[in-house]
Amino acid sequence: MRKLLGAGLLVAASAALAQDGSLYRGLGGDAGIKRIVDTMFDIVLADERIKETFDGFDIPQTKARLAEQFCELSGGPCKFTGQGKNRDMKTAHEDLKLNNKHFNALTEDLQIAMERNNIPTSVSNRLVAKLAPMQRDIVTAGGGAPEAKPDHGKFIATGGVSSVEGSAGGGIVPWALITGYGTRDSWGASAFATHVSTQDYKLLSYGAAVGIGDRVEVSLARQDFEGNLAPLDQLRIKQDIVGVKLRLAGDAVYEQDSWKPQIAIGVQYKKNKGIGGLGALGVTSVKQLGARSERGTDFYITATKILFEQSLLVNATLRSTRANQMGILGFGGDKESSRKLLPELSFGYLLTRKLALGAEYRRKPHNLSVDNEKAYKDIFLAWLPNRQVSLTAAYADLGTITVFNPKTQRGAYVSAQVAF
Repeated sequence: MRKLLGAGLLVAASAALAQDGSLYRGLGGDAGIKRIVDTMFDIVLADERIKETFDGFDIPQTKARLAEQFCELSGGPCKFTGQGKNRDMKTAHEDLKLNNKHFNALTEDLQIAMERNNIPTSVSNRLVAKLAPMQRDIVTAGGGAPEAKPDHGKFIATGGVSSVEGSAGGGIVPWALITGYGTRDSWGASAFATHVSTQDYKLLSYGAAVGIGDRVEVSLARQDFEGNLAPLDQLRIKQDIVGVKLRLAGDAVYEQDSWKPQIAIGVQYKKNKGIGGLGALGVTSVKQLGARSERGTDFYITATKILFEQSLLVNATLRSTRANQMGILGFGGDKESSRKLLPELSFGYLLTRKLALGAEYRRKPHNLSVDNEKAYKDIFLAWLPNRQVSLTAAYADLGTITVFNPKTQRGAYVSAQVAF
């Protein structure tokens, strides 16, 4: 059984390579492919997730056959001499009961092997784009009740980072990705802290989220907003946010042969805790600024696609909201109280497997006379050195906050997340 499992995983990796001469050259030709295979086996045979599947194999012969496959299927001048019935994906894997953790582990080990051999990320991502759709034929196990122990089985970065409202996504926009690194057979979790500092205000946001079966996400977040400039230098506003997200369809990672994105819907219940520091001015509630309510609920639908062939992440979100400045200044107002459907966008370029550069945009309503609300924008750099830690730095443009301080608020955004 272990031999069959190991053979199936090898076939999955080798069949991912396209019949493309440029791909063969990008891998370094025959010599480069052999180096990649040698490095890959060093990693695989030390990888606790899959190393047992190769017990009893003739490793030198297996490496030679795999190098032949990589060469032939990448458009090189080679002929695979070990072709057999296992070359057919579905037939080879229908009885092996592989899960997403197995599939992702071997793919990741191949990525690491290419990194160590200085293969450009654009080439590595092309291989992932070819391999990912084979998950449908190769993964035949799982999909039941999540395991009690997290399996850490998703690709790195595919849980996103944490938005300032607690849900998985970018810094200011939720994505359809589910937090943590648990696959559909497991669960994962994350905790985060984010600090945004502009010329005149500070926002500290922190919280935690749990992802179950890579399908459901529950998040909790607290926002602390402070003013720095008189007459608002004593301003203090707190807000609690409870979020739930449900993945409805699609897969942002595996469906690389389709333009269909991963789609999720979400809800965020927000409760403003009132205004502190302005008692001398007679202001203790956002209602005294014109807001209709101190609590409200946002609804959103979001679609995310990772385009490995182009090394891109693209996300679009549509939010139904009455929240002023995310709810920090309450909900609804003296100018407008009905819900508005507003767009939010995110784009990210995968510089490496662990580093992404991107930008976000988020429209907001203009409900209050005292708040000439403008869109949020940022440019971010996210670094994910491992599955446990991610760091995001950004330059944020938050627009104007109130008419009492009409300057456009721009500044630094720094966020840290721990996840598993």
